[in-house]
Parts: sequence; structure tokens; C-alpha cells
Amino acid sequence: MNQRRVSGVAAIAAFVLSSLGPVRADEVLSFHFVTNSSSLQSLEVGDREGHLLRLNRRSGVAIFPDGSVGASQYAATNDYINGVGAYVAYCNISLSDGSALWFKVAGSTKMEEASTLFPETQVVVLRGTGRFEGATGEGTFKGQLMPLALGANL
Repeated sequence: MNQRRVSGVAAIAAFVLSSLGPVRADEVLSFHFVTNSSSLQSLEVGDREGHLLRLNRRSGVAIFPDGSVGASQYAATNDYINGVGAYVAYCNISLSDGSALWFKVAGSTKMEEASTLFPETQVVVLRGTGRFEGATGEGTFKGQLMPLALGANL
């Protein structure tokens, strides 16, 4: 099984958060994603060698600088030619207090040795609940898919 882990850094900026207390505009939220593919479907297009369409479901954790951790998952579509191409991902993070954040990431990828690189691209906040209630804005995402080490025990 060729499962891969994504370790990415996301910074979502320009939030407008409504909560009990003063509204804070232009707040930056940073976190790390560590995910694993739970479902991957690929379809060879056939118009040229290595052209694939993919539908991918990933789940894992989002780790925040204050040490808090939330469950994360996302669904992504990919249009790749030999590992290079475009993707769109719809992501969410759920915290133990019931707060949740949904956002969309769309960009491009490129291969480098055994890794897939996600150069910095735009994130759009779609919705928030709990401590993320009223969240809006845009930010940036960048990351890297890395193969699991040989002999890794999941």
C-alpha cells in the first residue's frame, strides 16, 4: 500500500472572529497538518502518458502553536500529468470544544525526488463555528507529501 503523509503549514490570515469579547480583525491562525490518505481513487485519462484524475480523502490532526490539537480531514481533486498539476481541497478542522473551521485550498503541485511539493497558494475561509464563529478571509498554504518510511507501523 502506497500511503503518504502530508506535513504542511497553513497560515490563515485576515480573520474576522466574533466571540464573547472584542472582535479581532486581521488575526492570523497558524497550524500544521499531519494527515494520511484514507481513500484514493485514480482514473487514467489516456490522452497522454501519466495523465491522472484523482479523488482523495485524507484525515489526521491539525497542531496549533499553543499545543492544542484538532481532528482534520479534507477531500481533494487532482488533475496531474506525471505528478505535476492542479488540485482543489476542501478542508475542515474540529476541536474538542466543538469549534470547527472549513476552508478551501486551490493550487498546483510539482514533484521533487520522492515528494510532492505544494508551493505557497491561497486559502479561502468558508465558515467557522465556536471559537471560529464568523471567520472570514484569506491566507496561504504550503506543504509537502512525503512517503512513509519503510517499515512504518500505522
